[in-house]
Amino acid sequence: MVRNATERAQPEVKENFRKSLEVLRSFAAVDEDVELPDYPWGAAVGIIVDAEGASAFRDLIESGGTRALRAPADRVGGYQAVMTLAVDYLEAMRARVPMRSALDALLARYDALVAPTRGAVATPIGYDFDKPPAPAPSPTPSPDRPAPAATIPAGNLAGVPALCVPNGFGQHGLPTSLQLIGRAFSEGTLIAIADRYQQATDWHTRRPPALG
Repeated sequence: MVRNATERAQPEVKENFRKSLEVLRSFAAVDEDVELPDYPWGAAVGIIVDAEGASAFRDLIESGGTRALRAPADRVGGYQAVMTLAVDYLEAMRARVPMRSALDALLARYDALVAPTRGAVATPIGYDFDKPPAPAPSPTPSPDRPAPAATIPAGNLAGVPALCVPNGFGQHGLPTSLQLIGRAFSEGTLIAIADRYQQATDWHTRRPPALG
């Protein structure tokens, strides 16, 4: 279990994750205090994605074609990405080497790291992503309350496999899920763990009630 995995998560997410750990303990040894290496995972991923995205869509951005995109934010986002500094991109890519090495050294000790996939329930169908984001599930952490573990940015930056399985429902009947993260080329192990978990649960067979 990744340390601080449920920080700022919605109560149902925390409870469903706790129950998932009980299931995992029925067939595996679970270390409950695994800490991710201390690196700026999110910041590095953001710089790399902005720079490479701007490069991939440079012709579209510079032609003004982004003005025809449906999402208002996408019409201007490319211009911001184009302004990513080369020195920042190169620093992020250099930092990526020790960051990947540190995460690999951690993953080599376990079959998988486990955490909630997200700190909130799934986004409902029809959600308007152009609306301002909803408030955080709980207040911004103080110095004595750490931020949530950056499992998704870490996995994205290192390029390691991850797998998510349903593990319950939360607010408004929307689903939550359990995330398994493994070492490079460990897809078979992650699938085996997920299969064993789903043999012991029935969340993958259940659906939220239909809306009237």
